[in-house]
Amino acid sequence: MDRTVKFFKLVVLIFSFNLITACGGESNDDLPAFANPDAPEYRALYFFGAIYNERDIVKAQEHTTEKLSRIINSYGTARSYARYVLNLQLDPGVELKIDRSLNQVTTGKIDESSINILFTGMLNDNMVNDVRRVNFRKINGNWLIDSIDDDPYSKR
Repeated sequence: MDRTVKFFKLVVLIFSFNLITACGGESNDDLPAFANPDAPEYRALYFFGAIYNERDIVKAQEHTTEKLSRIINSYGTARSYARYVLNLQLDPGVELKIDRSLNQVTTGKIDESSINILFTGMLNDNMVNDVRRVNFRKINGNWLIDSIDDDPYSKR
């Protein structure tokens, strides 16, 4: 009886291992853009989440070009970068969304793209809503954040 139970456990373990490894071969192509780690949308949300909610510049730099990474580093903290470069201060707990009103903005170039991110958050007990355009460059097959522009909808 004891050998039968051990054999049954071994069969279940092998079967479970096969199921787990079979699922690992799936590509990210079937995921929605905001959940696909290779997509610009995901990388933009990840970047701003690191800046505003986690206050972690090292994490924010994971999906940036070397040029932008040096700029971020020069400010020392996520809060300083957000204040002086992005000109958008927010308390942690920012809600980030992809602006789908114009879908993905394309430039006609296969190695450049841009998307708009909507920010909803608080600063000193006041509600703040804003938009930033994130510009990407494809380098070595990876979409990296190259620059961030002010609200593309604002009237100047």
